Amino acid sequence: MRPINKFIFLKQILTPRRILHLILKEIQSGLGHSRLFYFPNKLTIDIGNICNLKCPLCPTGRGDQGAARGLMGMEAFKKVIDELGSYLTKLELHNWGEPLLNKDLIPMIQYAKDRKIPVSISTNLNVLDEKTAEALIATYIDKIFISCDGATPETYAKYRVGGDFDRVQSNIHLLLKAKKKLNNRYTRLILLFHVFRFNEHEVESIGQLAKDVGIELRINRMRTDMGKEIFEKVEDSIERDRDWIPESPEYSAFDLDKKEKKKQMKCKQLWTTAVVNWDGAVLPCCAVYGEQYAFGNVHQEPFVSIWNNQNYRLARREIRNKIKESPTICHICKESGFLHF
Repeated sequence: MRPINKFIFLKQILTPRRILHLILKEIQSGLGHSRLFYFPNKLTIDIGNICNLKCPLCPTGRGDQGAARGLMGMEAFKKVIDELGSYLTKLELHNWGEPLLNKDLIPMIQYAKDRKIPVSISTNLNVLDEKTAEALIATYIDKIFISCDGATPETYAKYRVGGDFDRVQSNIHLLLKAKKKLNNRYTRLILLFHVFRFNEHEVESIGQLAKDVGIELRINRMRTDMGKEIFEKVEDSIERDRDWIPESPEYSAFDLDKKEKKKQMKCKQLWTTAVVNWDGAVLPCCAVYGEQYAFGNVHQEPFVSIWNNQNYRLARREIRNKIKESPTICHICKESGFLHF
């Protein structure tokens, strides 16, 4: 992060209330408490699980019917932000869909930014025009992640089914043009390149493309089927999705010979973050697809009541091995080995 960006970022988030809750988070998460006296500093609001592409490892893209489809409205968004905004140091307005398809995206970003909340979106950037690009940049949104899993049109189309590589490049230039016009040196444009077997040979090329365009690049390891991964053992995911997994150990999260993940991570999601679906369902993390696994719903009760309800407390206790089993999606994920990390 450039010095000017870091200064603005810290200035907008370091309020006394946020500092207090961050301190409480460090203490209580470290001790593994199940009842928390702070609220999450990170929030994902999926403002819509509708997408214009058909990415094969995404449940939205492959038409999974395990979750109702829709878009969050402005009033529902305001309700969540009014309750949690003063605690947040990070707000993501994306999860299972394309955020640019929600007509309220710009006012949502502005509403959060007016309350000094850092905001990011992740987009396939196939839906954009000059007016929207300028409106988006004018909000001084913190980060715009742009998914582009190919350095050529042919490679890009293998995963971003229905997308247009050339349109993405053109729309990146629209954002850069808007940044220049509005003298916005703050908003970061970050190209996301997920490494699959079919594109691992293009890592160097995508690096040069990002450099030539003048935006940041982030190389990500792929996930197996994102709607199924937390319900199954890693060997089952590898067996099904082997053809997608990179052969190079440098870019793979899996050991294909041993059929296991390379690195086991501890889950901290229940102490640090929360996810609110477009329909108000509160989910324990971004890997959970389907409101049937929700811990509550902000349309029916305040988040403050949900954050320490029985589901949350039991899940936290199980993750820290204080009980053997809880009746939550977190039990299934733990038994499967936290595959989504």
